[in-house]
Amino acid sequence: MTTQYWLPPRDYVGYGLKQEKELWPGGKKIAVSFVLNYEEGAEHTPWNGDETSCDSLHELHYDRKATTGGKRDGLVEDMFEYGIRQGLPRLIKLFRKYGWKWTTWTCARAFETSGPYPKMLVDDGHEIACHGNRWRIHGDNLAEAKAHIHKSFDRLQAATGLTDVPTGWFVGTGTISMKLARAEVHKERGVPLVYCSDTYASDEPYWIPDPAAEVHGGEDKGMLMIPYSLCTNDHRFFVASGAGVSAPDDWFEMLKAEFDQLYAEGEAGAPKMMTIAMHNRFVCKPGRIMALKRFMAYIAAKEDVWVCTRREIAAFWREKYPYEVVGPTYKHLGL
Repeated sequence: MTTQYWLPPRDYVGYGLKQEKELWPGGKKIAVSFVLNYEEGAEHTPWNGDETSCDSLHELHYDRKATTGGKRDGLVEDMFEYGIRQGLPRLIKLFRKYGWKWTTWTCARAFETSGPYPKMLVDDGHEIACHGNRWRIHGDNLAEAKAHIHKSFDRLQAATGLTDVPTGWFVGTGTISMKLARAEVHKERGVPLVYCSDTYASDEPYWIPDPAAEVHGGEDKGMLMIPYSLCTNDHRFFVASGAGVSAPDDWFEMLKAEFDQLYAEGEAGAPKMMTIAMHNRFVCKPGRIMALKRFMAYIAAKEDVWVCTRREIAAFWREKYPYEVVGPTYKHLGL
């Protein structure tokens, strides 16, 4: 084991056939977590000091090569700007209609470029979590990763006026042990790491050991993993080769099918959680947002649905299934 690449043992069994009962507050049958990936303004661009422009996850990524040599690509920059200029206001108004809160997975640099919106999101009660310092730039070793994480703290706290953010993370990279880097920085900064979402392995939260304790020793208080999903992610509008969707109805049907199955499992006594991942520049286009509006109206008419932030899920799980009682599932299996 090195301090660069810590990962927990692989666990193919998890909770197995043993499902938790009365999982969510008040007997809710499903926890629905809306997540906003807030990346615009933090992407690759010479405007941010990069040598190249962004070549993916925008409207022309299928045939738009990245500019090089420090040349800005105004067309790509426009597509990212749309996400904040037009998409975010549309999303804020929609969620205000329902009074629902999302978890904001923020690339910290993006908050620096967003004018009044960071504090507006705080005022509206949305959770401020972290998606890295820059979008898809996290460092090539542990020291570089930690420097980016420290910068994330500085930028998020300055933009929001909050001193206790971020408490949750999603980066989604396997290039280095980001779990270890975050665990170390949170200890150094004195801000609790409430959960990590760098996992696609479950429809329920679960515990792994504290990476910093595993590597450096000391008290192991665990790391709570709250899973993410690429299936119910609006990046499907940009995925080619048959894995994506093009019409809003297609994405709505995908969301509805997953919700219906998980809701049925909850009715049978095994409640789960569902993630709906959004991007300002993706689903907030006028045609695509109709899918989100239909889905929100659909679940709003259902009973016993808990629309919540990931911070709320983490708080509930930590109280009901604490690490010192539950522990990692793989340790129950002797792995």
